[in-house]
Amino acid sequence: MQIPYLDKVIAPASEPLTLAETKLSLRVDGSEEDGYIVSLIKAARGAAEEYLRRSLVTQSWQLQFDNYVCEQVALPKGPVQSVTSVKIIAQDWSETTVSSSSYYLNAGKEQLIFRAAPIGLIIQIQYVAGYGDSTEIPYAIKQGMLAHIASLYENRDGDVNLPQVAVDLYAPFKVVKL
Repeated sequence: MQIPYLDKVIAPASEPLTLAETKLSLRVDGSEEDGYIVSLIKAARGAAEEYLRRSLVTQSWQLQFDNYVCEQVALPKGPVQSVTSVKIIAQDWSETTVSSSSYYLNAGKEQLIFRAAPIGLIIQIQYVAGYGDSTEIPYAIKQGMLAHIASLYENRDGDVNLPQVAVDLYAPFKVVKL
């Protein structure tokens, strides 16, 4: 079994929560801790994405394989919005872009299906993933993030684990491997 390499190519341009809505949830009025709260938003997004095995806001990923890929490739960190490109890199380091008519996304938009498996020194699949912008992220995920941020804010030197309320809110959205 091959082990693919996964790299984030383009990070999210924004966060799922704004500073204003997070401060409202935390009941913080002043601006002295704005920088700290912004860092908590980023940390909570990262933790939520790792726990859910999903991308929340739009970002680009590259999945790379050595030598070949199977005809069905699971694309991690979905939901997948689109496939940007599939490239085959030959031993002489020349690149060939695979025609988009040679592959398609399955109905769940989590697997790339090839009509014929590509073979080369390296196969690179670049794709865009995430729910979209912050308005398209499910409300329960955003509430889970707010609960996590509140826990981090109140326990600065304590427990950094996801609070149970966040885990419960995330549960319906978590990608589970069967």
